[in-house]
Amino acid sequence: MGKASQAKKIKRVQQAGVTRSPGQRRNLAYPALIVGIILLGVVLTYFARDARRSTAAVVPTTEDVWYDAFGVNICGQYRDQLVNVGDGTGSFTILDNGLIRIAPEDEATAGDGAVFGGFAEAVGLQVGENSFTLPGGESFTTGGPCPAVEGQPAQNGRVALFVWPPQANENSQPRVVTTGIPAVRFTEDNQIMVLAFIPEGQTPPLPPTVAALSDPESNGAPATTVAGGEPTTTVAGGESTTTVAGGESTTTAPGG
Repeated sequence: MGKASQAKKIKRVQQAGVTRSPGQRRNLAYPALIVGIILLGVVLTYFARDARRSTAAVVPTTEDVWYDAFGVNICGQYRDQLVNVGDGTGSFTILDNGLIRIAPEDEATAGDGAVFGGFAEAVGLQVGENSFTLPGGESFTTGGPCPAVEGQPAQNGRVALFVWPPQANENSQPRVVTTGIPAVRFTEDNQIMVLAFIPEGQTPPLPPTVAALSDPESNGAPATTVAGGEPTTTVAGGESTTTVAGGESTTTAPGG
């Protein structure tokens, strides 16, 4: 094949690859479409991730019912459980098995509104900055004394809220909150919380109420207060247990 014939073929191939006439602008629609699809994917991914974060931030919802273990520890000793101020209804109640029942009734007590301060109000517990007062009027303030125990000298106590995650054990390290305790949120079912006045650097053991988390509905009636401030609880079968001054208790069967 002659050189002239080869040159003609090369020219035809070159001309076939040209889709625009001289001076005509290149069509940018297709590259722009690809860039737009990529940007749209990035934006949708961002909003989907943000929506997931927002959803996680609003629990518990008004459809949730959670049970958290709770206890009050003073200088290393757990006190008797608290009781509800009213009739044991509401978004936050304490049960006769010592668990906190968290069941938001409205948007104000759900999500960011599901806080320890709401529970404290329900049981007549006054929590301030560096101090708290039990329903009976006994107060504790950071810097106050813890008496000598088992040969240990007296030490100054510190007010703190200890928060363990679900399924914690004695080797688990709690989160220690010393400021803004009323604003601490309930963020998970089966959390463990202890309001304590103990020497700084000490951690209370898990409260006895942790055992009830395995079956929170067992003996799970609201612990309520009757006239005169005496705590009473209603247990399965309709029996009523009333604790009177001096720590004595009486049980009345149905119809008795």
